[in-house]
Amino acid sequence: MEEMVSLDNFQPFDGMKKMFPHHNFPYFNCEYNLYLTLAGYFKKDSLPILNNVVSIYRFDKQKITTKGYFKLEVLNLEEGDTLLAKMGISIRRKSPDIDALQDEIISSISNGHPISIFIDLFYQRGREFYFNKQHGLHPVLVYGFHLTQKEIYTVDDITEYRRYSLPFSEFKNGCMSVEHLKMPNYYWEYALKSPADQDGLLNKKLARSNIHEFVENMYRYQNEITESLKNILMLAKNFEFVITNETIIETLSSTIYRKCSEKYRLNTLYKYNMDHRNAKNTMDSLLDQIIDDWMLIRIYCTKAIHSKKFTKEIVDKCAGILERIYVNETHFNNQFFFMLQAAESL
Repeated sequence: MEEMVSLDNFQPFDGMKKMFPHHNFPYFNCEYNLYLTLAGYFKKDSLPILNNVVSIYRFDKQKITTKGYFKLEVLNLEEGDTLLAKMGISIRRKSPDIDALQDEIISSISNGHPISIFIDLFYQRGREFYFNKQHGLHPVLVYGFHLTQKEIYTVDDITEYRRYSLPFSEFKNGCMSVEHLKMPNYYWEYALKSPADQDGLLNKKLARSNIHEFVENMYRYQNEITESLKNILMLAKNFEFVITNETIIETLSSTIYRKCSEKYRLNTLYKYNMDHRNAKNTMDSLLDQIIDDWMLIRIYCTKAIHSKKFTKEIVDKCAGILERIYVNETHFNNQFFFMLQAAESL
């Protein structure tokens, strides 16, 4: 047997990194990064994955002193299994005995099958928030194994979404946690159910079908998306209570990368001849301003927290920026559905 088994051309999804090179943003969450990496490896169109999300602003005044009081919620239109199945990718779930894990990995990779293995983050070195502090299961993509050096090759987001290598003994520790009682089938093997699409005409028809489905999904949630924008004003109204909450930076950060994910999707959709109203420049400008404003609020909050000075001036300034975000979000929302309406009418 060879010293190393590895999947050829297995590359992490890097679309968000190319658009935002100085940040480590996922496409909405780590689960979608995994799906997009699989789509790249199996040469499948990523549109169904990109289009599977609706993002809606939420505000809950009852949670102001805890967490979850504000978020840009990610709604998955279809479950991951269904989504991948539609793309021709199957999942086989297994629970190999820990002593057989190495052989199982080598067998899967030798057959051209990537794997995601759920590990307990308590044992993953480099996870500042979790390592030796907090338990939690997390899927890690595995694409290779070195038999002599006993190293495993993974794709993960420990510090950034990229390829990693680590001792198999260390990795195996994360697979032996009591957390796995919650998920006994911790080993997921992915395979191609049907050949990668080669026909150009077929690809165009599939893309058109995906665009049509995306437009329908957006219209289905149009009222809820539009109404949810008022929650930005609710955040502004209650900002004096929110700014002292220790989770505010995390809350703002997740909002930022999810808005950046919307920008990535929008710029991908432009490539499919969506913009028949020539709204691109206006929409891009609005979205960039929205993202910049969320980042500006995070800067003010970070300074206030570090200095422990939560002044009325800072609160009023942040509330004013939130009101501007609301205005720009409303304008963007109108332009977005205006674009969809024109695209669907063709």
